[in-house]
Amino acid sequence: MRKNKGKGFLGPIGDDLPSLIPLIFALTIFFYAFTSTWNVFDQRDTSFDSDIAVLRISYALKGDNYIASDTEFHSMCETAKGVSGMWFFSGLLELSTGPESRFKGINIDRLLSEGQGFFPGFLCSNTEQKPDLEENQTLVRFFPIALEFEDQSGMFYVKPMLLVVVAWQ
Repeated sequence: MRKNKGKGFLGPIGDDLPSLIPLIFALTIFFYAFTSTWNVFDQRDTSFDSDIAVLRISYALKGDNYIASDTEFHSMCETAKGVSGMWFFSGLLELSTGPESRFKGINIDRLLSEGQGFFPGFLCSNTEQKPDLEENQTLVRFFPIALEFEDQSGMFYVKPMLLVVVAWQ
């Protein structure tokens, strides 16, 4: 008769080792999936916060979509400069009001580099630097605005304008 002298017994952990390897592998996959999902969520949350900041800037600049004077625009500009988290450059573009004048579109590169095309006296920015459109995540928003003018006889008229807000981090 042969006695079993414990051959094949590896101890309490040794016997469970074949079942521990898949468990550790499953936990590794679970935490990898959890971490990557969290990173995607965090990126989308950052993008959403940027969109909200641009909307706060835009709403501060456009008010009720009616601008009575350049002093009103500049007071709204000071309010917009108080929004933190984003650099911005904005201004008013003149829209066409008749068949003789046609809206030629918007070239953001030209507007930012030269500042041409914006209506004089209606520019607002919280920085002197211009964004690098290829490197920075640049957000551009457009809003219709009515701008009040007064002629020499004291009569006023309202002209359609386009508020352009270019923001970046």
